[in-house]
Amino acid sequence: MKVVIGGVSGSGKSTVSLYLAHLLKADFLDADSFHPAANIEKMSQGIPLSDNDRAAWIELLGSELKERARVVLACSALKKIYRDRLREWEPQTQFAMLILDKEHLKERLEARAHTAHFMPASLLDSQLATLETGEDVTEVLNIYPPEEVARQICAILHLE
Repeated sequence: MKVVIGGVSGSGKSTVSLYLAHLLKADFLDADSFHPAANIEKMSQGIPLSDNDRAAWIELLGSELKERARVVLACSALKKIYRDRLREWEPQTQFAMLILDKEHLKERLEARAHTAHFMPASLLDSQLATLETGEDVTEVLNIYPPEEVARQICAILHLE
């Protein structure tokens, strides 16, 4: 059982993923903790990452997915090519994309501006422009408490 909870920064990936991992008795991984220092520095300066910047990071995440029997990964997975690459490592990986309107996303990012998180609110527009949804990912509206959203994902993806 491999599940990736995607979405732009501030969409609630980490929080919902923690609840989901607990429900499923699965390992929880936060993709942010796998970024190389160069990527973190770039994002901290408000510079969006390119596909080249993300390539080694995606490979590392794919390797982590493959190594674990049950895992929930909080990972932006904004583009289909990133999700496809993760599926090359683990073909049965399921993806749920957390969706929230821009106003709420901006509020969340500004509220955590005082924390040590490296992703500034100024990158929200570039993330929204990069976001690709489609048939390969299940969209989940994240307007409910995180434990409820985690239960919805379990039901939608038929997870046990």
